[in-house]
Amino acid sequence: MTDIVSVLNLINYGFVLIFGIIVSFYFAGIQWEDNKCLFILTTVIFALFQALFYVLLGENVLYKCYPILIHIPLILIIRYICHQNIYISFIAVMSAYLMCTPRKWFGTLAKYIFPEIPVISDVVTIVITIPLLIVVIKYISPYIIKLKEESKNIISMFFLLPLTYYILEYALTVYTNLLYTGKAVIIEFMDSFIVVLYFFLSIVTLSMSNKKNTAERENIILSAAAAQAEKEISQLTDYQKQAAIYRHDLRHHMNFIQSCLAGNNMQQALEYINEINNNLDNTRITRYCSNEAINLILSSYINKAHDADISTQISVTATDFSSYRITDLCSLLANALENAINSCIKQCDNAASKDNKRLITIKLFEKNNKICINIANTYFKEPRFHNQIPVTDEPDHGIGVRSIISVIEKYNGIYAFFTKDGTFYFQACI
Repeated sequence: MTDIVSVLNLINYGFVLIFGIIVSFYFAGIQWEDNKCLFILTTVIFALFQALFYVLLGENVLYKCYPILIHIPLILIIRYICHQNIYISFIAVMSAYLMCTPRKWFGTLAKYIFPEIPVISDVVTIVITIPLLIVVIKYISPYIIKLKEESKNIISMFFLLPLTYYILEYALTVYTNLLYTGKAVIIEFMDSFIVVLYFFLSIVTLSMSNKKNTAERENIILSAAAAQAEKEISQLTDYQKQAAIYRHDLRHHMNFIQSCLAGNNMQQALEYINEINNNLDNTRITRYCSNEAINLILSSYINKAHDADISTQISVTATDFSSYRITDLCSLLANALENAINSCIKQCDNAASKDNKRLITIKLFEKNNKICINIANTYFKEPRFHNQIPVTDEPDHGIGVRSIISVIEKYNGIYAFFTKDGTFYFQACI
C-alpha cells in the first residue's frame, strides 16, 4: 500500500505541474494551438528538474523550493520568451497557483469523507485535474486575458490579490503549519485579512466605477453638445444663405415695386411688400431674453414647431444667466425642445389625433436665485418611464434625456418628468 501511495503521490505532482503550466500560459493569453512546442518543452524541462529535486532532496525540500524551481522561472518565460507584460506574467502564474487550491480541496474533501482509504485524496485530486482544467481554459481564461486591455490600476488590483494569497499560503502552510494549528490568533488574522481585503477591494472598485460613470456622463454631455453645435451651425448657415438670397433678390424686388409705382398700381406694390415682410418674419431670430444664444435656440425650434403646425406658448422672464455655461443651457433647452417637437410630430402623424390640439408651452423664470425651466407638450403615445425617467427602445434615442439630466446634475439641480391629462411635463430648477 505504501508503494501505491508513493506512486500516486508522484503522479499527483506531475499532474499539478502540468495543470499549473497550462493554466499559467492560458491566463497570459498563450494558446496551445500556436505554441505547442513551448508547452511541451516547458513541461518536460520543469518535470525533469522537479524529478531531480524529488530524488536528491526529498519531497519536503521540493515543496518549499517550488517558488524558485517552478514559479519564478515560469514568470520569466512568460515575460521574456512570450513577451508579455511583467504584471500579466505575475498574475498568470499567481492565479494558476490559486486555481490549484480548489483542485487540492476536492482531494481533502474526499479524504474527510472516506478516511479509511489512504489513496483517496491523491486519486480524487488526479481525476479532478482534467475537468477543472477544461473549465478554467474555457470559462475563466478568456476573462483573465482581457486584463491586458485594462488600466494599470485594475491590473495592479488583480496582481495584489493572488500575490497576497500566495505569500500567506506559503507563510502559513508551507514554511510553517500555523494555519493548521487552530490557534485563535491565526484564525482571527485570516478573518481580519478577508474583511480588510473586502473593504479595500470594494473601495477601489467603487472609486473606479464612479470615475467611469463620471466619464460616461461627461462623454454624453460632450456628444450632445457637439451634436447641438452642429445643429446651431447648420441653422446659422441656413440664415446666412437666406439672407444672401434676399440681398441678391433685393434689386429685383425694388425694380418690381418701382414698376408698380410707375404704373400707379399701389395695391399690387403693397401686397408685394407685405409678402416680403412675411417672408422676413419667418426667418428672423425673435428676441425672448437678453441672451442671444438662447434667443437663437428658442427661435430655431419655435420655427420648426410652427413649420410642423404645432402651436407654442413662450414666456421667458429670466434675465441672469451668468452663473451657468451658456452651452449647458442651450444643450438642455435644445434637447428638451427637440423631444417635445418629435412627440407632437408623432401626434400629428397619427390619423386618430389630427383633430387634437398640438401645443408646446415653454417657461423660463427665476426663483430663489435659480433658473427654472418648465416645458410641456401634448403627445399621442403614452410615454414609458423607468425610475421616473422617460425611456425608449428606438435606436439612437434616449441620449437627449441623459444629456438633460447630466446638465442638471452638474449644477446640483432638481428635475421631474411626468404626464398629466394628456400632456408631458419636464420641469427643472438649476
